[in-house]
Amino acid sequence: MSSYTATIRWAAEPDEAFAKGQYSRAHEWAFDGGAVVPASASPQVVPKPYSDEAGVDPEEAFLASLSSCHMLFFLDFAPRRFRHRKL
Repeated sequence: MSSYTATIRWAAEPDEAFAKGQYSRAHEWAFDGGAVVPASASPQVVPKPYSDEAGVDPEEAFLASLSSCHMLFFLDFAPRRFRHRKL
């Protein structure tokens, strides 16, 4: 069975008003292979300065994961089809 891990890191800045909702949603995703991805709530959902448009938002990550799975399926399937084709 496969095992996957991801660590999500977020820290408040000392001058932020957390109780009032005035804090940054910027954070990072760290994966078991060593990749670290800057992440944030979408600026379309949480206005700047409380979001970071350079960070990947969860909706984008979900879309990318689905697209990646689709591409990897095709990259596995296509050569098999090509090998069985009569020339």
